[in-house]
Amino acid sequence: MTTDSSDSMKDTLPIGPLQEGIWLFWRLNQASPAYMMPEIFHFEGEFDTAAVEFAFNEVIRRHESLRTTFRETDSGVVQVIARDPEPVPVHVVDLRGLPEAERSGRLQATIDAASNRPFDLATEPAIRLTAVQVTDSRTTLALVVHHIACDGISMTVVLDEFGELYRSARRGTPPDLAPVPRGYSTFVQGQLAALADGTLKEEEAYWRERLAGVTGSVLPGIDHAVTRAPTSLDTAVVSLTLDDQLAESLSAYARRTRSTQFSVLLSTMKVMIAAATGDGVKALGMATSGRTPEFARTVGMLANMIVIQSRIDLSRTFTDTLDEVSLDLMDAIDHQALPFSRMVTDLNTGQDPGAGIVRMLFSAGAVGRLKLGEGKLSEVITRTVQGPFDMYVACDISPSGIALDWEYALRTYSPELAQGYCAAYHEVLATLLRQPDVPMASLGLTELLARVAGLPHGDATTAGHGSPAAQPDRSADTGPAADAPDSGLTPVEEAVAAIWSEAIRVPVESPYDDFFELGGHSLKAGAVVASVRKRISRTATLRLLFDHPQLRDFASRLDVGDQTDGASARH
Repeated sequence: MTTDSSDSMKDTLPIGPLQEGIWLFWRLNQASPAYMMPEIFHFEGEFDTAAVEFAFNEVIRRHESLRTTFRETDSGVVQVIARDPEPVPVHVVDLRGLPEAERSGRLQATIDAASNRPFDLATEPAIRLTAVQVTDSRTTLALVVHHIACDGISMTVVLDEFGELYRSARRGTPPDLAPVPRGYSTFVQGQLAALADGTLKEEEAYWRERLAGVTGSVLPGIDHAVTRAPTSLDTAVVSLTLDDQLAESLSAYARRTRSTQFSVLLSTMKVMIAAATGDGVKALGMATSGRTPEFARTVGMLANMIVIQSRIDLSRTFTDTLDEVSLDLMDAIDHQALPFSRMVTDLNTGQDPGAGIVRMLFSAGAVGRLKLGEGKLSEVITRTVQGPFDMYVACDISPSGIALDWEYALRTYSPELAQGYCAAYHEVLATLLRQPDVPMASLGLTELLARVAGLPHGDATTAGHGSPAAQPDRSADTGPAADAPDSGLTPVEEAVAAIWSEAIRVPVESPYDDFFELGGHSLKAGAVVASVRKRISRTATLRLLFDHPQLRDFASRLDVGDQTDGASARH
């Protein structure tokens, strides 16, 4: 990081690799409010404007990305971080003097305007707050951050700290906050160093091969252009909450198949698109987090996008399909360190990196919570304009339930078709979970889509008549177990066993212990593989663990000559 010669109170560094695609989109579409992240809350109670202004600006002061602007130079785009920024005013709109009949319309208009007014990323911080005083006891807050400065997990940090700072100002006591976390500039410098020193060559080769010739998949849209005014809202949201019985069926099936709830939801979407399009090769985008523990509370754009490509053959069972999609997902996550803009550098000649490769995003959403103390707070979903994808589905999976928010582009879907797809997804999921082990082609999925979504029957055809995707041959994994018993562990096996035991909280003593039979599952597998890669060998992957879950089988396939901590393998 360097000091800006024009202002000793500013620091500059190159734009982050995860910000490059967002910047390019903004540079070419400066009037577009795409990549806006609005959070809207209605507050019932005594509202303290001074406390809000303090909390808002203190959050900005704590996080570099919220006091950053961007500038084009001869050597490229740089981000300029203000060390001691001027206070950012909270925009206050007072509707209390209006007749009651007018307030509702004016409130919604104010929310829409605040949520969709574009940022000038070259001159202003990528965050703003609007407070709408509706009555003496009711206030609406519209907090908006641009995605170039904040991802979903970052928003949860912003809301958490904003709430604590507001409450502390009201109490007149110091806030109960951890020290300021590592700045986003440190994360960016680490990514740039990894790209420069060749650390990510394996990831570059993987994505170059994986994405060659790939076209993004999406549910079929309307067959005619939508006529709309330039100022009309271009995206809308449909929310789907699974009923308790279906949510429990999904959870039980995920446990039984040693999978995750998200993998089941993702596989269902891929099957639904295959049934609707007749195309068996599906490629969906998914947001992932590049956070390590040291950046757990860092605010910035740390989310990357990966592409999950699978071959869907409806003549196979859903259980087989889930197995393959889960492995495709793990493969992609294993190579997530390469920023998406660099994944597609050699694959595009257009101005928008990745255009055509990702048309639909399917991700697990991060849910933020705001607590202001006194009073009653409720969150509402607002509409945004001109989303960058044809469809974006965010899955909220929590102990209280499973919900999916569908944001769809009106340039591609009518509201009726989007509503129909949302309802059809619920039915497709229920159908697949009822009969996961019969050929999907026999389940009437195309007829279901025609009936529920209103999709013309001729558009929904059986997909995937090509060769079925190869299944892992787990029968070969039993070879070592057939040998004479041998309870002794090699040094590498001991090191792996220690990591497994630490993760699943049970002893791992035999070379033929199976990670999943001992109680391991997909979520713990990710942590285990990360530890093995750090302490024993970089060649460990999720797919390797799923294909070879026995201790000796897994350990024998690790290249310990590539280990990063040789001592770990000699414990």
